[in-house]
Amino acid sequence: MSIKRAFTVAAAAAALTVLVAPLSSASAAESGGQPAKAPRLAAADGRLHVYTQPNGGGNTCSWLGNADSWGSCRNLVSDIWNNGYAGGNDAVDLYWGLNATGAHACISQGDRWPDLTTGRYHFTYDSGKPGFGDSLNNNVSSHRWVDYCSQG
Repeated sequence: MSIKRAFTVAAAAAALTVLVAPLSSASAAESGGQPAKAPRLAAADGRLHVYTQPNGGGNTCSWLGNADSWGSCRNLVSDIWNNGYAGGNDAVDLYWGLNATGAHACISQGDRWPDLTTGRYHFTYDSGKPGFGDSLNNNVSSHRWVDYCSQG
């Protein structure tokens, strides 16, 4: 085998190792007794996932469709992940009030807001409605799947 060919094979093997390594470490972490965290390259499952603690900690709730009330997770969420399918109705409006009332924020398909306690995420749509400008942390009550994130 020529030196050039040996070098090419070694470089390809190293590149493959780098590509596979993050998936292997995520799987190992999930198999332990730690709180469930979203896999790095998880396939869409059509659900909105929420966690009561940042970074996938605490209790979890998830939905396939709209929810007029977040039930046991209402006003208790610090991590939100939109793992919906790409295409129509793949963004999620998150509402301050029950039954999709009050101000809202919108999370796009595939996005995850892992730590709402940072104060970075707020209800920015529907100025003048209850909750406008409030932090999303421990303040979301309901949601609706929508075609895209927009004002109003």
